[in-house]
Amino acid sequence: MSLPFLPPEHIEDTFDRLDARAPEQLQPIMDYVYHTWIRSAVFPIDNWTVFMTSVRTNNDVEGWHNRFNTCVATRGPVPFYHLIQELYAEASDIPVQLRLVTEGKLQRYQRKKSRQIQGKLFNLWERYCERSLSASHLLKECAVVYGPPAQ
Repeated sequence: MSLPFLPPEHIEDTFDRLDARAPEQLQPIMDYVYHTWIRSAVFPIDNWTVFMTSVRTNNDVEGWHNRFNTCVATRGPVPFYHLIQELYAEASDIPVQLRLVTEGKLQRYQRKKSRQIQGKLFNLWERYCERSLSASHLLKECAVVYGPPAQ
């Protein structure tokens, strides 16, 4: 589950090493991951790795969805052509938003807990890039950061 935290060029080799160590009862899941993610024509590794990027969550998507719903809110179903106009207007804003983000003038709000997690991840990635952390240790540490709390 931590493979997306590796650089794309290291994912396949790391997966192969994990696959070689996996017990026989995990072979079906390893085959699934290999065929669905590692060797996929639909989902190339570059599209799903999050290495050195701010990780987006379902909350980011839900926030956009809620904001968009309030823009098109009506009593009852939204007329199709009204929805198309609103989606077009939303898409038209993307170049401006991209420029503002690139210039550092537009930022997203991020809760304290999410900022802390991002900070831990970037710290791990820096250590990995400096070669003071191996791939297996990076994966273990990312699992700790994103995994369920210890009980």
